[in-house]
Amino acid sequence: MMELSERKKQILKAIIGDYILTAEPVGSKALAARPELKFSSATIRNEMSELEEMGYLEKPHTSAGRIPSPLGYRLYVDELMDSYDISDKDIPPIEAMLKGKAKELDRLIQEAGRLVSSLTNYASVAVTPDMNRCVIKQFEIITVDTSTFVIVVVTDTGQVKNKLVHTAAPVTKDESELLTYILNQTLTGLPLSQITAERFDVVRRAAGLSALLAPVAEYIAELIEELGSQKVFLDGANKLLRFPEYRDPDKAQALLDYITTDDKHLLPVCKDMDGVQFFIGPENGENPLSNASMIYAKYDIGNLGQGVIGIVGPTRMDYKRLSARLSHFAKELNKLIAETFLDENK
Repeated sequence: MMELSERKKQILKAIIGDYILTAEPVGSKALAARPELKFSSATIRNEMSELEEMGYLEKPHTSAGRIPSPLGYRLYVDELMDSYDISDKDIPPIEAMLKGKAKELDRLIQEAGRLVSSLTNYASVAVTPDMNRCVIKQFEIITVDTSTFVIVVVTDTGQVKNKLVHTAAPVTKDESELLTYILNQTLTGLPLSQITAERFDVVRRAAGLSALLAPVAEYIAELIEELGSQKVFLDGANKLLRFPEYRDPDKAQALLDYITTDDKHLLPVCKDMDGVQFFIGPENGENPLSNASMIYAKYDIGNLGQGVIGIVGPTRMDYKRLSARLSHFAKELNKLIAETFLDENK
């Protein structure tokens, strides 16, 4: 594609800035009145026509003005957007919101998503890492009666899981204590991905014939499936309805249905993200998100990998301000995770 002149870039940047603020198509007269654009209205009009032909602007049928296209927004976030330092007044609310530490990682990430939605007034998305590297720290089997037991599992991410199980035959206290000991000796300290059927056979042989083995094996299989999956938390989806882009009820309903019926639609298609990433309009695929944008920032959980936290909204969003807020939020979330989980696990 042809290289844009500096004049075209200035005009495109000004149009995007105005459109983000007003949600109204921008005309050449309004641009000519801006002190930083020292061009005539006719020159600006010609440049806008060329930007439209090049695909950076679009012209709504009912207006003489222009609005940015997804391609225009992409150029903006890649080249034209100024760096934005988060303001001093933004920092205390972010830090205060994150001070209420959660002891379970899933709950912490879900709460972080709620806070991002509250902070930005957009729909938020919080994605946990792929937790196959999560480690079980401890097993406990609590006897209720000779055929009823509570299995308790504690992970290195602070999760405490438990299930009430019943056995087909009575189990003695000595049997349940032996199985607890074997589980802690054999299966703790391992990533979930390494708790295989072959490894559980070691537990089975060491424990002997116990009626408690079957429900324990079934529960561990359930846990591996539950804990090992990546979770996506969506919050504040109804906030999208406040934007003029979603005044059309059919368009709004299509987007809300799409993002709420299957949260996997919101997983960013990227690996090993660095910094903040933008997914603008058609970059999200041929679906209702093709008229929306997503901004994501990563957070790290040590050797467990990285997750992402972000927002969803119309393509007309203040990318500069919102990306700065998200970046700062992700940094604070990294600190909190390190304090709450990683330091405890060294």
